[in-house]
Amino acid sequence: MNFRRLVKTVNTKNYKLEMIEPIKLYAQYNPERFNLWESLHLGSKKKVLNMIFSPHYRFLVNREDEAYYKLQRMFGRNNKWIKNKTEKFLSVYEDIKQNGFTENLMVLKTPLVKNKYNKGFEIFEGHHRTAIALFLNIKEIPCDIINN
Repeated sequence: MNFRRLVKTVNTKNYKLEMIEPIKLYAQYNPERFNLWESLHLGSKKKVLNMIFSPHYRFLVNREDEAYYKLQRMFGRNNKWIKNKTEKFLSVYEDIKQNGFTENLMVLKTPLVKNKYNKGFEIFEGHHRTAIALFLNIKEIPCDIINN
């Protein structure tokens, strides 16, 4: 399976706006990278895609937590790229903290690849923003629900 090719088949123009609790949003299941993601997970095996246990959320809780940096390195990113990504992540955090959500997440109604770990909506774009919403205890966030 070529996951990147599969992602390109999603029609992001066919969506419905809905307010969703961030706890109902799950990380995207990418079978080609799942073992890397899973190796950094601290929660129960059943909740491996739950964003509350994600390296993204853990980075916000404790900037010294290495999981987010390790994830980026495992995905082949260099230190300069990771530095820029974390700065952008923190910039988005500050913006949402001050202004709330000004951009909708893109969420798949059903997982792109069927898996036993996803029990809710799958994040297509917005893993950082979901982690931020969870960290700031935001009750609902605007999502463009893609009927895939």
